[in-house]
Amino acid sequence: MAGGRPRQPDELKKLKGTLQPCRVNQEAPKTLPGIPEVPSGLDHMGKKAFKEICEDLYQMKVITTHDRHILYQAAEALSDYRRYKKTLKKVGEVYENTNRKTGITHYHARPEVKMKKDAWEQFHKCLTQCGLTPSMRAKVKVVKKEEENPFEAMMNS
Repeated sequence: MAGGRPRQPDELKKLKGTLQPCRVNQEAPKTLPGIPEVPSGLDHMGKKAFKEICEDLYQMKVITTHDRHILYQAAEALSDYRRYKKTLKKVGEVYENTNRKTGITHYHARPEVKMKKDAWEQFHKCLTQCGLTPSMRAKVKVVKKEEENPFEAMMNS
């Protein structure tokens, strides 16, 4: 397995303005633009998260129907994060355990604290893969379409 940074899709390179034609894989499969269907395996919070992420990618014009698996993973991670956060808000992040013999009380972090952290890290990885983190967005350049010059069109015909 090769080390280094994960390879970026050509669409993302094009948006950043770093696409070099000599480095484009001409044999790469073509993806169809569009919003994938909401997967049936997600719970209510996951479906809501899926739609939110798709909306963000749609506004950036980088979403394809083939992104459903990474979007599913991102939505599931965000759903888990929100569920753990809600649970911890109710029960608190720490519980106490008193030793019966010594009477000493120890405080421990609930397992949901680590689970919430892991879910957030998984969600962040998915955001990075999709180009939705601020650092990835800062690298994207919006290429303005040049307006067609009627005089130039007349001269070229």
